[in-house]
Amino acid sequence: MNGPLEYWDSLFRDLDPETMDFSRSLPASALPGFCDRYLKKGDRVLDLGCGGGRNAAYLAGRGFQICGVDIAQGAVEFCIKRLAQHQLSGVFRQGTLDSIPFADNEFAAVVCIASLDHVTLESARESIDEIRRVLSGNGVLLLTFDPPDTDEDQIDDAEILPDGTLKFVSGDQKGMLFRRYSDREITDLVGEKNIISFDHSGNGGRTVVCR
Repeated sequence: MNGPLEYWDSLFRDLDPETMDFSRSLPASALPGFCDRYLKKGDRVLDLGCGGGRNAAYLAGRGFQICGVDIAQGAVEFCIKRLAQHQLSGVFRQGTLDSIPFADNEFAAVVCIASLDHVTLESARESIDEIRRVLSGNGVLLLTFDPPDTDEDQIDDAEILPDGTLKFVSGDQKGMLFRRYSDREITDLVGEKNIISFDHSGNGGRTVVCR
């Protein structure tokens, strides 16, 4: 059966940044404000779960030292080519959210956009510990979570793991994990005392800035 690695790798199998139109590849809506408020030019920033590089490219273009991590080697290679194509620089490595291939205290900020949604709750807890390991003492973390009713129309394609995480066993998303967090689960995950802001979007998404 396909697993998460196979699923995410498959998304990049036939993609070529040289032939793609990036005009609509915009950064996460929360990212510009986060940069304005918490970062300064030249800060070292990690894009965790970097995917196709929409956020990494934005960060690099604003003058930050950008690094990216993704479970899919195809995503890593895609990001390297994408940034080079636009005369931007960054360091990209294959890794997982709960095993980040960078040193302790390395980053002024970590951005993790709709990525913790795609691991089990145990892995998410381990990931938060890993993120805090690579953050500097005053570092900040930007997290976003999809709405809690995401994939409702495809729920029959998934089995529910003991912790409540969905594992898709058929359909277009076969192999993908998805966890539909409540606000309380998010607060418990990061620790209420660590939260700087917790905002809701109109469609039910959640944006959290924390330590």
